[in-house]
Amino acid sequence: MIKICGITRAEDIKVAVNAGVNSLGFVVRTPSSLRNLNLVKAKNLISKVPRGVNRVAVTVSSDSRELEEIIVELNVDFIQLHGLLDLTTLRDLSSKINIIKAINATSKDASELAKTYASIVKAVLLDSTRKDGTGGTGVVHNWDRSRKIRESIHPAHMILAGGLTPENVVNAISKVEPYGVDVASGIEEKPGIKDHERMLEFIARAKEAGL
Repeated sequence: MIKICGITRAEDIKVAVNAGVNSLGFVVRTPSSLRNLNLVKAKNLISKVPRGVNRVAVTVSSDSRELEEIIVELNVDFIQLHGLLDLTTLRDLSSKINIIKAINATSKDASELAKTYASIVKAVLLDSTRKDGTGGTGVVHNWDRSRKIRESIHPAHMILAGGLTPENVVNAISKVEPYGVDVASGIEEKPGIKDHERMLEFIARAKEAGL
């Protein structure tokens, strides 16, 4: 699985889809992110994603009403959660939509959190996040540790994020053997503006590495 995150332009959707990407991420209800979209713009962009490509709403919100609104308004296939949610809320939400739960790979309790979430959500995403939970930092974390976490939750799905680029994605996949990879800043001219050459190169190399 190859996911391009932080989509803000229709032209980036077209290039990514034509290159054979599996999933596209749209950041909403995350004011601190430079890639944040209001629901109207996100809905318009998501409507341009063809069937067969997963549409993912990405948010730091942990408010159940906001999350319900995102699900209903955007009609996405997955919601990627970076906020702090109690397990009861997470389980309730998982009965309504596929969830990707992000975890800060550098936190001391990353491994235990991954094990806990893996039994509830569709995939665990390991990222190098900021204090507010947002990704897109461009910071690489310890891939040896990431592999151990991936092995500990197998056969549950683990997606690798955090500082991935066309230059290092093959090595990352070889070391971690994740279910998927997720990239934002590593293929951008600036936040939210994708560099098409780098995006195409990233997708091609990830595919060559087995994804």
